Amino acid sequence: MRDLFYFGDVNFLRITILTNGPGELWGWVRPVTAELRKRGHSISLWILPCQFASGHEREAGSLLGVDKLEGPSSASRIWRDITQEKTDRIIQLGGDIMFGLRMSKAAKVPLFCYTYGVKKEYEGVKILTAYKKQTNNIKSVMAIGDLTKDALDMDVTPSGVYGWNWPKQEDSPRVLILPGSRPAIRHAVLDWVCEVHECLRARIPNIRVRALFSQFMPESELDQWQKAGLNPVRAGAGVAMREADFAFTQPGTNNFEMMHCGLPGLVVAPEKFLKFVPVSGVFGMLANLPLIGLSLRKKAAMRIINKWGGVISLPNRIASSKVLNEMYGDITEEDAAEEIAEELRNPDKLAKTREELLKLSGESGAASRLCDIVTSGSVR
Repeated sequence: MRDLFYFGDVNFLRITILTNGPGELWGWVRPVTAELRKRGHSISLWILPCQFASGHEREAGSLLGVDKLEGPSSASRIWRDITQEKTDRIIQLGGDIMFGLRMSKAAKVPLFCYTYGVKKEYEGVKILTAYKKQTNNIKSVMAIGDLTKDALDMDVTPSGVYGWNWPKQEDSPRVLILPGSRPAIRHAVLDWVCEVHECLRARIPNIRVRALFSQFMPESELDQWQKAGLNPVRAGAGVAMREADFAFTQPGTNNFEMMHCGLPGLVVAPEKFLKFVPVSGVFGMLANLPLIGLSLRKKAAMRIINKWGGVISLPNRIASSKVLNEMYGDITEEDAAEEIAEELRNPDKLAKTREELLKLSGESGAASRLCDIVTSGSVR
């Protein structure tokens, strides 16, 4: 690991990044590490414990060109080892902020935290987020744009574009199924998604459907989706989403990916799958209890929906209206299929939705703005 050097007007820093799940690693860490490498800084990446991990976080982290890669390992080991880190700056991009606070205190260096859900401010920590709507009116929180937008731009390479194609069939709608990054939820919803697909094909026989997965999707699971007739493919979202007409998915960060790519879609949250929705912290432990867990999850879900004016997807929260179509509660496969078919029969509405989503997207360059703030060294 390099010491802090000074050469001309450029400071070369040792920068530590803390992260956890697959979405944060590939959507946030990837563009930030690319920007830091371009500036010549040394990067140490720590993968924190995450109950929702895909199991491929270390493999993904190894592709980012960092100087040092730690984890994932047990919470107790990470909690012990982070106090030994020699660094000049810490950037937390996912995971429990208590790890970042502990490392910052031990190393006596600034901590910068990027998050979509700002709950409160911490003394001596610079909190950054994507959109003004996400600052929760906390004056010290700064909105710098969405790192996910930068990650999507990184997907658009000549090889990525060349390797993506749809089955040839003129004048037929192209629908992407986005099952998410968490194996437990993907396994739980597979049969339900198959039923939606069958109901949809009964309404639009010439429809083209693909299920989109990351490059870290195991071959065995791809086979399950292939046997179900859902045409799974590993591809960059920044390419695949821009070549589709519509998406079918659940609430999550891929809703922001859809927004940045101008992809209309239906976001569904059926009540029957509420028990598979990840809940962190102490409340998450209570929500997993057999008798009261489901009731607690329903109440938590309704609090979130009411807080955001009756909408569930992230773009709709930013817009304070239903730009993306969404359904939640006691919905059936027939309900979802009919809703998708109705949307696809209205090309004028789809075009308007694309336009509205792209207006919400904002400018690229969040990674550059974050690195400017971090390398300046100030947390206030």
